[in-house]
Amino acid sequence: MVTRRWDPFGSMISLRDAMDRLVEQSFIRPDRTVSSDVLGSRILPMDMYERGEDYVIKAHLPGVNVEDIDINVDRGVLLTIKARIHGEIEKEEAKDYKWLLNELGSGEVARTLNMPTMVDVNKIEASVENGVLTVVLPKAEEAKPRQIKIQPK
Repeated sequence: MVTRRWDPFGSMISLRDAMDRLVEQSFIRPDRTVSSDVLGSRILPMDMYERGEDYVIKAHLPGVNVEDIDINVDRGVLLTIKARIHGEIEKEEAKDYKWLLNELGSGEVARTLNMPTMVDVNKIEASVENGVLTVVLPKAEEAKPRQIKIQPK
């Protein structure tokens, strides 16, 4: 039988490896279970782009029921999207499972955005297709550029 000597430095990682992990966890692949945008919620990742006279937001919410999604716009510029994700871990029998990975998550996800310009709250449309939430926010008339005609005197 071969016995190995314990090496106190064998399990230590280099400072460079530790910094690489820190940068990856903080910026490249942030752990959404730690980050929060709305108190007590995980950040809802999303895409946002401008298309003509509209802003379009897309968020992946696979398996989320429409009635578990809440969208609010405050003063025409502050958009909040919240959703409740029901996961396997929430089931009563799940307390007896031996979890090896739990990355799908459950609970509240949310995101609050300041819109670049005021939106027309009466014309906002939202839909869910194949687990993708799409919110279309038309720009308010007062936010659209205008051509001013000069009147001769």
